Amino acid sequence: MPSRVCVFVDGENFRHTIGELFETFDRKDYLPKGANWEELFDWLVTQVEDDGQRVRTYWYVVRHLDFNPYRFPRIDKQPDVLKRILCRDNDIREELKVLEGDDLASRMQELVKELSGKRSTMEQRFKWWTSVQNIIAADHTAVEFRRAGAITYNLFNENLGQEKAVDVKLATDLLTLSNIYDVAVIVSGDQDYVPAVEVVKDRGKKVVNVAFETRGGKLLPGGARRLNHITDASLKIPHADLGAHLGLVDPQS
Repeated sequence: MPSRVCVFVDGENFRHTIGELFETFDRKDYLPKGANWEELFDWLVTQVEDDGQRVRTYWYVVRHLDFNPYRFPRIDKQPDVLKRILCRDNDIREELKVLEGDDLASRMQELVKELSGKRSTMEQRFKWWTSVQNIIAADHTAVEFRRAGAITYNLFNENLGQEKAVDVKLATDLLTLSNIYDVAVIVSGDQDYVPAVEVVKDRGKKVVNVAFETRGGKLLPGGARRLNHITDASLKIPHADLGAHLGLVDPQS
């Protein structure tokens, strides 16, 4: 009887990994356009278990965006509060400290308009991410996106922060779904999953963590050593193999 295998993917961690490994991947695309996800996950299963049968891939992504700053008070109601919020950014603080009166008020209104525009742009981008996820789930067999928690987006520097609660959802599912799989494959470098892995192993399940190799054959820096040590095995994915499944051309190959 074939081994039942479930793949658990930490979505943002995986997306960051792809960006680190492949220069040809444009992160604005969210995910590689030429990837065959179903084939990739089925192939991962064959690397773990010769007779493995993939039951389902659970792909964990954020449900909401949290913006920093979260809101901007009206300048005619709370000008001092608005200024304090804007001055969280060092460059803006230096600019505003030399302004007074109408010049200060005018510049703060301009900044609020600029930052609000960035928020609107990112909200549309996030909706597009969700659309991409839905298309992948519809086009590929047994690939399911599970949404939880949020990720912070800094309007000042336009950087994404750390996910919140996504790792908790993955760890919870790893435990609650253990009756449908014999082998769990975790695509992540997050050591927060160690306690859940220990419990799953005590239930008689095999757990394998996926590690990715750079073009030079070294493991990608930043992987969680504790997670690699606690799992039953760590599957090392060659750079060329991952690139082939993602449809990414390596300019140095």
